[in-house]
Amino acid sequence: MAENFVLFIFLILPPSLFVATRNFIRKAKADPDGRKMRSLIAGNALVFSFLLSLGLFSGEVYFRFFYDSTDSFALCKTTERWFERHFKSNLTGFRDSVNYLPTVEPGKRRVTFVGDSFTAGHGIKNVEDRFANRVRALQTDTEVHVLAQCGWDTGKELELIKFIPTSGYEENIVVLAYCLNDISDITPQWNKILNRIYKEPKPGFFIKNSYFLNTVNARLQMAREPEIVDYYSFIKKAYAGSIWEKQQARLKEIHNAVAAAGGKLVVVTFPFLHALGDDYSYREIHKQLDDFWNDQNIPHLDLLEVFADESPSQVTLSSRDVHPNVKAHTMAAEAISAFLDKRMNK
Repeated sequence: MAENFVLFIFLILPPSLFVATRNFIRKAKADPDGRKMRSLIAGNALVFSFLLSLGLFSGEVYFRFFYDSTDSFALCKTTERWFERHFKSNLTGFRDSVNYLPTVEPGKRRVTFVGDSFTAGHGIKNVEDRFANRVRALQTDTEVHVLAQCGWDTGKELELIKFIPTSGYEENIVVLAYCLNDISDITPQWNKILNRIYKEPKPGFFIKNSYFLNTVNARLQMAREPEIVDYYSFIKKAYAGSIWEKQQARLKEIHNAVAAAGGKLVVVTFPFLHALGDDYSYREIHKQLDDFWNDQNIPHLDLLEVFADESPSQVTLSSRDVHPNVKAHTMAAEAISAFLDKRMNK
């Protein structure tokens, strides 16, 4: 209702200001005292206001009805609206075009992907373009389930994996789609960043309810927030000391929970696509994770080499959203499908 009210205000402003400007000009011409300077200033102000109102109305119409994209941190109303348009959940509550049964269909095997926004397909309009769905298309004799939600981290994924056996859900192969920032929930810096980005300050009425003004405000916030500009730079420090020790313990818990339920855990690690290049500064973390999974005898596919020759602009949604685009999902699906073929045929 408030959004419609803002749209109505922006709709009536241009004609109202046009009429006011026209009437002012008529009166100015008929002014017998010839107060030209005051008339010029006031007239210019009215003309400027009229042009500004046209811009506000045009921007509101475009960002409300035509613009259809996302941002990395879901700061914009346009991102919220994108999710309303394109994120459709199945009966289990997860985004997909098929429903899931707890038991594996006779004659088939099951691959269950567990992950965050990369796995859920943030920014991917057609769910069939998501890497897990592309794996389903490639693995026709396999049930592919996607248990993923945007914003999840290792803590949430561990909760899910511990819960699954109690629900009667059968597991074959569980693929943990790991992103380097999955450690964030036990990182004090990240919690402070979230509080600052999402809770301070509270937007005013028009910024909150206008798609155009909200987008402008969010983009200004993205530009001035160092943690958004220097995306996840604090992650490097997280993979050391007590935080890394705690993360290792949680990852071992995931492995143990899958094994206890009769499943087999494999891991796929995504790089930070926005940071790809010769100077990719998270390479040591990838090696650290690979060493950890090898020590646990857990099959691990590191997608860093798959994307090594790509530039960020080629595999991310946009400069404002560094989630993988359709091309990146396609590349990941092909690599993961080949990886699973080797693992499932052993």
